[in-house]
Amino acid sequence: MKARILTRLIGRVDAICRRSVVEGVTPSIAVCIGDADRILHQRVFGWRRLVPTRQEARLTTIYDLASLTKPLATGLVFCWMIEKEVCDLEAPLGQFMPPFSRGRRKAITLRHLLTHTSGLPPFKNYLERSEGRQNMSDKWGYVLQDIASAPLEALPGQRFIYSDLGYILLAHVIWQLTGQRLDRVARRLFYEPLELKDTRFLPPKKDWRRCAATTFRNGVVLQGQVHDPNAFFLGGVAGHAGLFSDLLGVSRICQMILRRGEWNGVRVLDPEVVRLLESDQSPCPAVKRGVGTDLDSPYSLQMRGRRFPVGTFGHTGYTGTSFLIDPFSGTFVVVLTNRIHPDDSRNIASLRIELMDAIADHIYSR
Repeated sequence: MKARILTRLIGRVDAICRRSVVEGVTPSIAVCIGDADRILHQRVFGWRRLVPTRQEARLTTIYDLASLTKPLATGLVFCWMIEKEVCDLEAPLGQFMPPFSRGRRKAITLRHLLTHTSGLPPFKNYLERSEGRQNMSDKWGYVLQDIASAPLEALPGQRFIYSDLGYILLAHVIWQLTGQRLDRVARRLFYEPLELKDTRFLPPKKDWRRCAATTFRNGVVLQGQVHDPNAFFLGGVAGHAGLFSDLLGVSRICQMILRRGEWNGVRVLDPEVVRLLESDQSPCPAVKRGVGTDLDSPYSLQMRGRRFPVGTFGHTGYTGTSFLIDPFSGTFVVVLTNRIHPDDSRNIASLRIELMDAIADHIYSR
């Protein structure tokens, strides 16, 4: 990117971010723009916590990534398992979970779950549903049994229904196929080789103060504990949510993907399997989804704005997080916020779109 264009871009991005904090659109916002080899610009504005006392956000602030867990943990692990022929996209879910081997459910495959076309319902709040039974011994068993008994809202492959429940099942499949929890597999295969010490599930208590705060739970501000109720109920590790990271962590994963599965001489994915992240794997023609990633769906506008072309891919997260990888220009954008602190009253859709449009304007003005 030409120096003149980059200077204008940095000025415009910083102005948008600074204004979003001043106007109370979000307590904090961290942005990184880069390519496969360089960080072109990174900056953080605002406060990682507003109440009960203010704590300033820094480049090392750790954010609750929410649904970025789907591509950056679950999706990456499935890419690796497919590369190693541990499983394939057409494997029926019933092969791993017998309740899904009967009736309409027997048609559900791993591809359906990964692309949100299984027909499963979008969401159930198991933390609320289990109120009064918090000490149950087998929370995973309770959730898996309930999902298995939930009526399908569509035939597998017929409709796009964005489903956290499907990704909870995918984490269980990972455990069955590897013998380890998702957090341990993802750390061993990706976060440790990429030297990402702050990209992890379950941040240790010593790092909670460095985390961006979210909402209240039981009268206490969440800081370092996952916001998503189902991930919290399941112990902080789930296939749909639970991953935390600083700006460096998400950015480096984006660089690894742009470098076709390699970073700093370390190969974590075969170049051919990286295509599963950037190419349409959905059986439903109404949307385009990769293995864990969003290419073109009702959620894409907030991910890429109005000016990045179709063919870019990434994901958004409920807490106000997102990443976008643009294979055409060879660039990536990471945006991390804690827009739900101290309550879930802020809508940052306009901020996301304005910011991505500004970046796309400058990238494609070359």
